Amino acid sequence: MALSPVEYARYDAIGLADLVARKEVAPAELLACALDAAEALNPELNALAEVYDDRRGFESAGGRLSGVPTLLKDIGHIEPGRVIEFGSRLARGNRAETATRFLGSILSSGMVPIGRTTSSELAIAGITETAAFGPTCSPWDKTRSSGGSSGGAGSAVGAGIVPIAQGSDGGGSIRIPASCCGVVGLKPTRGRISPAPYGHALAGFAASFVLTRTVRDTALALDLFSGSAPGDPTPLARPGSGFLDQLEDAPEGLRIAIAMDSFSGHHLDPQVVRAARQTAELLMEMGHKVEIRQPRLPWEPFLRAMSLMWAADAGRLANLLGERTGRPVDETTLERQTLAICREGMALSADDLLQADETFNAVNRGMADFFDDCDILVTPTLGQLPPPIGRYNPDEELDSVSFFGSWADVESFLPLFNCTGQPAISLPLATTQDGKLPIGIQLVGSYGDEALVLRLARALEVAAPWSGRTPPIHVSERMG
Repeated sequence: MALSPVEYARYDAIGLADLVARKEVAPAELLACALDAAEALNPELNALAEVYDDRRGFESAGGRLSGVPTLLKDIGHIEPGRVIEFGSRLARGNRAETATRFLGSILSSGMVPIGRTTSSELAIAGITETAAFGPTCSPWDKTRSSGGSSGGAGSAVGAGIVPIAQGSDGGGSIRIPASCCGVVGLKPTRGRISPAPYGHALAGFAASFVLTRTVRDTALALDLFSGSAPGDPTPLARPGSGFLDQLEDAPEGLRIAIAMDSFSGHHLDPQVVRAARQTAELLMEMGHKVEIRQPRLPWEPFLRAMSLMWAADAGRLANLLGERTGRPVDETTLERQTLAICREGMALSADDLLQADETFNAVNRGMADFFDDCDILVTPTLGQLPPPIGRYNPDEELDSVSFFGSWADVESFLPLFNCTGQPAISLPLATTQDGKLPIGIQLVGSYGDEALVLRLARALEVAAPWSGRTPPIHVSERMG
């Protein structure tokens, strides 16, 4: 069969791989569709920092997702020898040197990277607007951000350019774009995806994974990419059976807590509240016990601790990139807001970071106690609708606590679970009343229990399917 880009965009990754396995479609046809889609849509989205001129080994790719086009985030898992710029002028032209275990798993799966996606500068902001590449928009509305820091990945998947794209999440950076772009975004349990050959990033807050359009693609990706390597700081054993194999076993009679108030104390957008209430009603109809209840999070101490940790990490990364590129770490290479946070991080003491770790420990203990009485916590993914492009001001010079605090109305439901290491997934379960913007709902499970999270996510996907919703900037709309 000859596959058009519009037909291509109707399939998820498993569907495309099955076409290849049955020899109904050649990998070269999938590649052509993805490249045509990127050429047609990226001028509007600005989701791709680069489209590769060469696709290494796509004709001979084996594996469960053989021939499926994908994209790599401009931070972390780029193939050695290719450009990786961390969303920054500081790293312009920098080339990756190290192949990570996760990258190896992506390539072993048979997927074909066709390019790299945009990110916020040094992955600091939960929004993708940079001096290096400009703003990346949601495929639902050109005036709204794709979120960040994996904003290009979310935008490209939401628009149908690829069915699956790599991202990373240190404080919501997979889940924010998932919500803004109407796709599925899982942050796995800490240790589920090996960071090898590196240790923990962001004091263990950061996890690498993918954004998809279906829960089954997310489950298969977890089967393919999970696993520990010798020396990993928090090795995690694989479950007895695969995540995909368990997916259709819908859970029954769960104890579900649903949070209806922002963790930071900010007011939620009324349409976000409406979406959360509708989700609670749906879960009760499905036979689960649902209670409005949420963790008691000491927001201000937690905000300060995580802000200082992020600043320290950003300062270290900026210095490393400056050494590699021979460029100064100053206002000529970094946005003013990024530079202010990096300089703060460079000046922090060991005592500052050890005190932050004590705060993290207290938060982790509290969340463990909370999950003694519930199986799943449900929250809105974001406290607000996708933020407008331009809300982020790169010329500000706020300290880290003020900067991250200024986004707490949007993001407060997310970084808590980077701290605890628990699995958390954003599902595109709702839209605004006019249907013009997506609203994500987050499911959080106990440490190591992605299986239950994914089983409930799949049951919700069946009960309230989102597959028929396509945004205005989509392959089917622009190339039909």
